[in-house]
Amino acid sequence: MRHALFRPVDIAWLVFFRLGAGVFIATEHAGAVVLGHPQRYLEAPHHFTYLLAPLPDLSAPVLYGLYAAVIGGGLAVAAGWRYRAAALLLCLGCWWLFLLDSTTYINHHYLFCLIASLLVVLPAHRAASLDVRAGRVAPAATAPAWTRFLLLGQLGVVYFFAGLAKLNTDWLAARPLTVWLGNKGHWWLVGPLLIQSWLAWLMSYAGLLFDLLVVPLLLWRAARPWAYGAAVVFHLSNVVIFGLGTFPWFSLLMTALFFAPDFPRHLPGAVGRWFRRRVPAPGPTAVAESPSRSWRQVAVVAALTAYGAVQVAVPLRHFLYPGSVHWTEQGHDFAWHMMLRSKTSTATFRVRFADGHEETADLGNVVTRAQSRFANYPDGLLRVAHWLAADYRKQGRPPTAVFVDSRVALNGRPEQPLVAPSVNLLRYRPTLRPAAWVAPAPD
Repeated sequence: MRHALFRPVDIAWLVFFRLGAGVFIATEHAGAVVLGHPQRYLEAPHHFTYLLAPLPDLSAPVLYGLYAAVIGGGLAVAAGWRYRAAALLLCLGCWWLFLLDSTTYINHHYLFCLIASLLVVLPAHRAASLDVRAGRVAPAATAPAWTRFLLLGQLGVVYFFAGLAKLNTDWLAARPLTVWLGNKGHWWLVGPLLIQSWLAWLMSYAGLLFDLLVVPLLLWRAARPWAYGAAVVFHLSNVVIFGLGTFPWFSLLMTALFFAPDFPRHLPGAVGRWFRRRVPAPGPTAVAESPSRSWRQVAVVAALTAYGAVQVAVPLRHFLYPGSVHWTEQGHDFAWHMMLRSKTSTATFRVRFADGHEETADLGNVVTRAQSRFANYPDGLLRVAHWLAADYRKQGRPPTAVFVDSRVALNGRPEQPLVAPSVNLLRYRPTLRPAAWVAPAPD
């Protein structure tokens, strides 16, 4: 195993990845600024922070400065300028922005955080970088094979758990896609096609098979071009139908890493010429890392093992919770459950006082319209109840109970209560333990 992990491979693939990852992460965050995400964050009176990462609220200068740091860090990583510092800045900035509010959780933002973390330890600046040009690092024509296996393994985790999560009754019955495609019947020309029931079934099972089989097929050299072609069709269809920002394009970038490490040198046109000219080719005498450095090898193997164990364990944690993860949402995030459920929801809060009087609460002082997804989550309902109680206490009217009339439609089903209207939410606190106060999931 030592030889397989530490044998030298052409560094061209790693330069290709550095360029793409830096540009895509910078572009994603620049797009967030253009679309007004920072402004919506600043307008919210409260934020749904993660239980294990209760970050403080940010002021406008700090928030926009953080976005600027991530965008600049991504571009610096792509250029290989002050690479280690830029990668660390990118990593910390991505995680900080990502963890600010759980109602904005998106799987590919989580993936970008992981990739930014891995860039910190990858020697991606050892060729075709400004650091090499300035003499800050010695140029290299190869990188140890473990760097490539690490990224391929990360992508394999994403695809495998995305496919595993699709093995549920709703997906196998094409419920989510029936809802989403049914909302696109007004599209010019293709609308009548998208609302055909057979298309939802076809896309559901094609997506399931793609996620489960694409990595094994990419590992099979004879099938690799066909598997990559399937990836192009799959991800571009997602671009056309769902958008999904930079994620489909970034997925195609990462999927290309399954080709031989020198594949960028063989790309057509100016791109291939640039790699052949700028990235030094490995000589015939390239050898694996010397056994005298075995302590480093042990450390690398231990780190890879630990990272892999975490990446496998975290997506499985939802099995520790009773009920449907798509209803309770416990264990849903960080598990690569990508576009598996359609939810529409409403929530009306009732506040009861010591004299028995009840009134309907105005949510305008605690949440914004942009945070309306909170009503999909039991944890979100619980937090809003406590924020309302705190707001009433400030007014000198401490409540004795807060109830919610919540209605959620899961994957096109009729609306059902997410929480029984008789449950006093003030009796509970946000926790990682199973939420026994959540109403049973619909059949």
